[in-house]
Amino acid sequence: MICATGVNQSDGTVLLVLNPSVTDVSTCQYVVQSGSDVAGSLLTMSAQTGGLYAAAMVSVWLIAWSFKALYKTLGVNSNESD
Repeated sequence: MICATGVNQSDGTVLLVLNPSVTDVSTCQYVVQSGSDVAGSLLTMSAQTGGLYAAAMVSVWLIAWSFKALYKTLGVNSNESD
């Protein structure tokens, strides 16, 4: 990660001045991620990987819904008024 400082411009915009020599980014005004920092991000996943994650989430939801329906059918929790 690279430390950056914002410099206000006369037109109201902010120019980021990078300072890669800073090692403690907790003191920075802004932190810019480098390519190696973004490599493991969920935003960079492929469509195939995204499809696998989506299928896994739907599967977990389906299993939970199935258990709920089974419990309701068997009357395990008969105090609910669903």
